[in-house]
Amino acid sequence: MRLRLRAYIAAASLCGALPGLVQSAAGATGAADDGLSQFETLLQDPNGITSNLTYAASLQAAGQTDAARQIYLKVLSLDPNNAIAKAALAAPGGPPQAAGAPPSAGAAETDYTLRFGGAYESNSPRRPPNFRSFDDVVGFGEFTINDTRRLGDVTLQSNFDIYSNIHNRYSPGDISYVTLDSGPILDLGSAGKLRVALGGEYVLQGVSPRPANGGRERQFEFDAGNVIFNWFPPAQEALQSVNLLVGYNHFRQSESFRSGVMLRLTAPLVFEEVLPIHTQLVVTPGFTYNGADVPPLTPQPLQPAHYNEANVDVLALTPLAEGVLGSRRLVGKLGVFADAQYYNSHDPVPTNDRQDVRVIPLAGLRLVGFIADSVQLDLDYRYDRNFSNDFAQRFEDHIVSLIATVRF
Repeated sequence: MRLRLRAYIAAASLCGALPGLVQSAAGATGAADDGLSQFETLLQDPNGITSNLTYAASLQAAGQTDAARQIYLKVLSLDPNNAIAKAALAAPGGPPQAAGAPPSAGAAETDYTLRFGGAYESNSPRRPPNFRSFDDVVGFGEFTINDTRRLGDVTLQSNFDIYSNIHNRYSPGDISYVTLDSGPILDLGSAGKLRVALGGEYVLQGVSPRPANGGRERQFEFDAGNVIFNWFPPAQEALQSVNLLVGYNHFRQSESFRSGVMLRLTAPLVFEEVLPIHTQLVVTPGFTYNGADVPPLTPQPLQPAHYNEANVDVLALTPLAEGVLGSRRLVGKLGVFADAQYYNSHDPVPTNDRQDVRVIPLAGLRLVGFIADSVQLDLDYRYDRNFSNDFAQRFEDHIVSLIATVRF
């Protein structure tokens, strides 16, 4: 379950790429207080026209003209006819720009992001309570490239992601994957914008116990082909986008895993000033369908295949202080991820209609501009609990993680 949640979300790149404006915004230390709200919004909705315009205006008002110009240019790459961005670039005293036009053919804005860190887990193998569990330490690294460029009249957005982790004691939990997707952003006029992309992924997990011949086998591996749709509404509203991934996962034949169609739907919403203190609330409902089938001539699988999954991810971001702990800004994080899976392919033992309900509350701190403007540090605690009607699937796990994010 942990691999599926992590790998499928990353492979889809469902919420779009982080554009080049992130680096510029991270360096705008003199931005007005409203800039924090807009910056956090942009991290969740990098292609939102209205949120980009609002944040650019706050940067310009604070005298950060170079950063504002980059964001106005980003708006024009998504909406070449945007009158506000054109007027801001052409106005006397506005951000320096000769013509205020979108990037010419072949021009590109490319983001490079490196994430690395480690975590402590009290129950890394997710054992049920009738087994004696053991703790573990895991380290990981991830590198992403997000590219947006103009090709004639078309804006093309491409994403590349490579990830790998390693466990100290539980090698079947080791995961490595690589994903790639690319597609145009289409202007639908009053209906908003639509990105249609093709993508693929390749995933490996762990190693099995040593077989008799002394070799080491992969726990499982699969590749997938995906079609991705991202729809962005035309006006400023809570709904940021609607994201659909339709793919086919092809597993190596084994006793436990099955190939089939995968569908995942998400719709992130961002709410500003929902509490008396300045807080941004991000709510992301989602739905997953797994249509996996038993491979031909394979013994009865150990795990069920077909399932439907409904989930919601809630995260509140609240600024706490400025210029503390070696950072430019300290942000509090509080959230919960809830996930319910309903299997309609019967599990042979011990139940015929397995249902998993997983709840993961989170509390943490985010240090924005830690030591350098391009560095972000996240210290989080999670309590991972699965309330399954199958006793063998129940578990609880305490997780403490420290993650550094560097944007180039």
